[in-house]
Amino acid sequence: MKQENVLVVGLNHLGSSMACREKASLTPGEIPAVLRDLKGRTFSKEIAILSTCSRLEIVAAADDPFKSGTILHHWLVRRAGEEALASIYIKRGGEALGHLFRVTAGLDSWIIGETEILRQVKDAYQIALESGATGRILNRVFQKALAAGKAIRAETGIQNGIRSIGGAAALLAGRIFGSCAKGQVLVFGAGQAAEAVVRHLAAKEFSNILVASRNVSHAKDLAGRLGGSALPLEEGFERLSEAEIAIFSLNSPQAVLNREFLRSCLAKRRRPLFLIDLGLPRNIEADCAKLDGAFLYNLDDLKEIVRETMDKKATQKERAEAMAATAARECAAEFERRPNFAPQERSNKKKTAPKEASVVTGG
Repeated sequence: MKQENVLVVGLNHLGSSMACREKASLTPGEIPAVLRDLKGRTFSKEIAILSTCSRLEIVAAADDPFKSGTILHHWLVRRAGEEALASIYIKRGGEALGHLFRVTAGLDSWIIGETEILRQVKDAYQIALESGATGRILNRVFQKALAAGKAIRAETGIQNGIRSIGGAAALLAGRIFGSCAKGQVLVFGAGQAAEAVVRHLAAKEFSNILVASRNVSHAKDLAGRLGGSALPLEEGFERLSEAEIAIFSLNSPQAVLNREFLRSCLAKRRRPLFLIDLGLPRNIEADCAKLDGAFLYNLDDLKEIVRETMDKKATQKERAEAMAATAARECAAEFERRPNFAPQERSNKKKTAPKEASVVTGG
């Protein structure tokens, strides 16, 4: 099998709406079953799925990449809806490899150089590996892409400044508070994106931080490291009316905060409540933005917050693009030189359930 057998089918933030990506998204727990289904249905020998707030991409290795690509395209349209027809892309061979290397390097993210996507690609690969869905082709491709992603970040300044969705949310929180850092910040979720938010807020000296999660031990671990306090998820909702800013980053298939509950919280206060929704699917019903005293920001809104910092990364981005392209070409050349290279040794890592995380945190 050669590089021409590798393909990527997906949609991302560059061409599809949040609503479309919301329909397409998969939770970590759903992915193993979908991998098994798609591997058999598409005649793909190997397959992996990357699902974040910014993209849903299927990476596969197939004897007939054109047939497999067509089947995966139809599957994604059925999942995301007819609106997705105009935004789904199919990349094969060298183009597919180049795309995956750019994604892993944070060059295809709306926050250039973001750090969360590197972990998300690693997690996507680990889930596929532990599900028995990868083999010598994708094992090698993902290992090479992850190594290149780390090297690019280490050798360029592409991750300087804001480099995560969490950092963008913290910057927005800082703008809301101004120079005052005395208000209470309530974070729902203890996954990757939530952790990034809490770290940034702690660095900005927001001293009153509460972390609410379904898994209290995760919340205690995160809050303890950063000088915050942990709460069960239910208690977090009970204390929502006390907060100045509430940041939602829960892994949930549907909204957890609805208009009626928020209305009751706002009735107990005489000041605005700022809500930042990092979830995909969204954690907060869109209608909540219509309530007096509620100011709701979602992932698309955060793009405007960080746009100014992206212009400052132009030089670093150019160098990083060159490095990613070179790494992808080297990976492709290895397939041409050694089309039947020995399989990579499988991971000995003990299988564990994926940690609670925003289904996008980033990427």
